[in-house]
Amino acid sequence: MTNETQTGLIDLDLVDKVHAMIPKSTWPVVTKGVVSYIVDNMPGSVVEQLTGSYTDFEEAEKILLSYYQDESRSDGKELITDSFGILGAENILYYLDSLQLDKLADHLNNKTPTEDDISETGEG
Repeated sequence: MTNETQTGLIDLDLVDKVHAMIPKSTWPVVTKGVVSYIVDNMPGSVVEQLTGSYTDFEEAEKILLSYYQDESRSDGKELITDSFGILGAENILYYLDSLQLDKLADHLNNKTPTEDDISETGEG
């Protein structure tokens, strides 16, 4: 979803730093959360372009999740780049900080996976 015009305005070094700091085990949570954050801030006209309905935010979220969870994009770098372009780096950095990813990673790495974890991450 990122185009060359957008990336000219985005600090790609910052994207790389942020991407490197996100614990691998937390990417499913990060992807779902950032996509939800984008959709929550999306104008109805954009939702309508994605879904055909001005108010179908749930379908817009499903479409974007499907896009960013695709195997070719699953490393998350494109999501971070796009989210910086859409909502601004500062907003995304505050949002990511609010997720307390280090604590989440510790929790995910120190427990036995549940059925919900397996279905969410595709790992077992």
